[in-house]
Amino acid sequence: MHPVRIHALLPEVHVRLLGLMACGLFAFNASCAPLPEEPAQDDLGRTAAAAVTGGNILFVGNSFTHGNEEPTYSYNKASVTDTNGSGIGGIPGIFKKLTVQAGLAFNVSLETASGQTLAWHYTNRPAIIGQATWNTVVLQEQSTTPLPTARGGSPTSFTTAARDLRALVLSKNPAANLFLYETWASPASVSTQGYPAGTPGLQAMQTDLRDAYFTAFRELGFTGVVRVGDGFLRAVDQGLADPNPADGISAGMFNLWSSQDSRHSSRYGSYLSAAVLFAKLTQLDPRSLATGTGSAAADLGISATDAGNLHRIAFEIATLADPAGARTLLPVTRAAFTGAVTAGTPVSITGSAQLASLTTTEGTFSSLVGATVNGITGTNTPSSLGPVPANANAAATGLGAHDGANNVGAGNFQLGTAFTAKTRFFIVETTLASAAVGDPTTVTLINASNQRVGTYSLSLAEGDFTATAAGNTSASLATLNYTGGVASVTGTPAGSAKSKLGGVSFSLADLGVTDVTSVSGATGLRISSSTLDPNVVGLYTVP
Repeated sequence: MHPVRIHALLPEVHVRLLGLMACGLFAFNASCAPLPEEPAQDDLGRTAAAAVTGGNILFVGNSFTHGNEEPTYSYNKASVTDTNGSGIGGIPGIFKKLTVQAGLAFNVSLETASGQTLAWHYTNRPAIIGQATWNTVVLQEQSTTPLPTARGGSPTSFTTAARDLRALVLSKNPAANLFLYETWASPASVSTQGYPAGTPGLQAMQTDLRDAYFTAFRELGFTGVVRVGDGFLRAVDQGLADPNPADGISAGMFNLWSSQDSRHSSRYGSYLSAAVLFAKLTQLDPRSLATGTGSAAADLGISATDAGNLHRIAFEIATLADPAGARTLLPVTRAAFTGAVTAGTPVSITGSAQLASLTTTEGTFSSLVGATVNGITGTNTPSSLGPVPANANAAATGLGAHDGANNVGAGNFQLGTAFTAKTRFFIVETTLASAAVGDPTTVTLINASNQRVGTYSLSLAEGDFTATAAGNTSASLATLNYTGGVASVTGTPAGSAKSKLGGVSFSLADLGVTDVTSVSGATGLRISSSTLDPNVVGLYTVP
């Protein structure tokens, strides 16, 4: 099911009351109407995420989140929770004030550490980040890590850490919203990272940051990207922010960056960051947020004129369509089964069962086509629940979820239908409950003779599958206890070791196909992995 805007689901009277409160008729000085509906994002049928209008929100990042100087650093610190006890308000503090101005009730917390990466937070602060209390988590990476390696970045480190943190949060609260906080290019950074000077360098660096954040969004299944850095660039492009503060601030312009280092945000940049966060997360229009006495803008010494321009930019950025992207690699977040299934969270498969539907962020799909299989290699006996499979090929055929091929090695999965740009392939695999779902796997296209078609391939990693941490089954698609096969899988006595199911979906584009007609001879997939246990492999079609 596609996400739906929250204001479309609320009773009309509640929406009207919220609007009156935000309009200042109940002692508030803003008129934050819901943002207009966005245009279609791309040809994948994605829609915008539901609005976040309250609850417990955690901001994770470094000085690009907590601010590097006053008045941002300490702003509104009494109204937010610094989980590290450092007494910081920062951009989360400004965000909190904006939500109060709009009549919303958020419990805002921040977990920040100067100069650190998301990988550092995952290693050093999992007890804070991995709490079931968080309804929404916003992740901000170190400012240059997402850049291409040629620009001094480490994009693999970025995506790995984002994947790990996403899995950590969802293992505790599968319903949590997770946003990526896109940071900004700066005059100091374009120089140190080898970009051209001036506005061309800012534009080039921001393009690389945007690409990195939206790639992570699409590949890892995040709720959305908060395009703060694009807001900075828009202020420059519109002649509001000086692109080169080092030679003095031009008349009528402001400086988005710190006068100390031309890299961190100034009060203007911090306020714009919070306004973009407010607009994206709440889906309320920031253009009528109060700017007078007692407002966040006035507290920070930002004039009503400048604040109004920053509100407008936040509105424009929040209502932009996401950049078009070809990749549709997505974890499977839910599955339904028929047959020998016991209800629960997750359900438990107790015998012969059939996979009936799968859910990703693209929707829920029930017209599934299961593969027929041949040529499976591997050193382990196929595991079984219910009738013992005759062989490895039988164990991985069709949509039956009652058995699996343990540690596939390699196998040819024929799907018997033509592929299109709307085809979504899927793999549902089995993993011991003591481990995390997902195994490194290579997928290639094959023809009816099991010969490879072109050079198209996809490398899947653990984090591409359903987010289920080791020792946790709450987010898995189902659980089961095999009664035959490898001792390490079945336990002693057989059937005493619990396993869990997870899945991933992907398209021809994820395999590198740009022209569907070029692979018209493809009829199946070859899956290779030393550890993958493919319980079900198949396809479905998106609208």
